[in-house]
Amino acid sequence: MSRADWHREVLRASQSREILFFVHGFNTSQTTMLHRLAALEQGLRKHGYRGAVVGFDWPSDGNVLAYDSDRNDAKKVAPYLVTETIGLFLNENPRFKLHVLAHSMGAYLTLRGFSGVGDAPGARKWDVDQAIFAAADVDVEWMRKGAWGSLVMDRRSNRLTNYYNGNDAVLQLSGDFINGGRRRAGRKGLPDLVEKDQVDVDATQRYAAFPQKGAQISHRFYFGDDGFFKDVALTLAGTAAADMPTRLITNGDAVLKA
Repeated sequence: MSRADWHREVLRASQSREILFFVHGFNTSQTTMLHRLAALEQGLRKHGYRGAVVGFDWPSDGNVLAYDSDRNDAKKVAPYLVTETIGLFLNENPRFKLHVLAHSMGAYLTLRGFSGVGDAPGARKWDVDQAIFAAADVDVEWMRKGAWGSLVMDRRSNRLTNYYNGNDAVLQLSGDFINGGRRRAGRKGLPDLVEKDQVDVDATQRYAAFPQKGAQISHRFYFGDDGFFKDVALTLAGTAAADMPTRLITNGDAVLKA
């Protein structure tokens, strides 16, 4: 399919002038990516989202032992998320609302892509409306107010919503061993000091109520959880964080209802 034909197909798939780009994570085969993309689209449609859902399929090896290789590939292809994907829809008239949902290492790719592509001379600043991280395999301290990750997402998105599971066994391994003890935002949440439009959502109780358990499931259960899909649909619709009926506020923290 040519780029022009693909562009037309995406526009045709959107019934609400919105596009959600899904960025998969580490150890994800193309077959798995397509299954998760379909689950995401079906789950969002159930809760009223009518935009297009598009997968950004970067070259993960689909091998649990290929973490470093996948991370290097994610960094290499990250700019194409902007230049060859999001960028193709920035100048539609009337404008489209563009969103990104990144899972696991896909959040790292998104950070690298958003930080590596600047604004064209004379052009308006490019950005997306809603940026969503689920099980983000990125350093917590990157997201502290004033740190590079926080600054990038503040400039390139209207709001960042970070879903985390305190019992994510995959990110426990990633943080404690692979990344030298550096905490992961998808397991520990955002730092205590963030920009005003960067929001944490604790999904630990949702996982506790999920019918299946296991190390891998603790990292990917989002794609089978209707409560997550409902919350994401409301987020994409622009619902204020304080007005989300899918969340409880506990000790000042937003918790996804079990």
